[in-house]
Amino acid sequence: MKKADVQKGRRGKKGDKQRDVLLCILAISFLLGTVLGTTVENSMATEPYILRFFQDCTQGGVKASFWRETWTILRWPAGVLVLSILPFSLLTIPTLFFFRSFFLAYSVAAVSGGTGMVGNVCAGLLFGPTCLLTVPVLFVLGTMGLLRKAEKQPIPLEHGGLCLGALALCILLDQTAVPFTLSCFLRLVS
Repeated sequence: MKKADVQKGRRGKKGDKQRDVLLCILAISFLLGTVLGTTVENSMATEPYILRFFQDCTQGGVKASFWRETWTILRWPAGVLVLSILPFSLLTIPTLFFFRSFFLAYSVAAVSGGTGMVGNVCAGLLFGPTCLLTVPVLFVLGTMGLLRKAEKQPIPLEHGGLCLGALALCILLDQTAVPFTLSCFLRLVS
């Protein structure tokens, strides 16, 4: 083997370990926020607001404006990108992950808590695209941002393009499929 290949293999293993450590830091921050968000929501009574929300949904008032939806979807990934170029990103990005999971867990628990199976299905419909698409994008961008800071390299364009495509799909689903499906489900149940 060539000396350059051996050095490249060592750097690859070191980079993999570093990526795994950073991913664990982000996952722990996300998990702590989830636990705290669920705990805080369970200690508060939000059921009357949720029932009013379900009533509004059955009357067709679910769809948010395009710009509000875009802001809701893009604010967390944009925050990760901004924080990845600023100093102290090793502290600020995990903190952003904590708050993202806190607010997401609080919202999911508020929608599903105290309303039984209907609330669980509604929470899945409301937050399904967000959880399935934006949370993995957040982890990809967070890990790449922290690695970029450690190795002084830019985020690869293919990662950014895939992330942007997933976020655009999430906005499209939240604007079209989610309101229609949620209204139909709530009309069927009520």
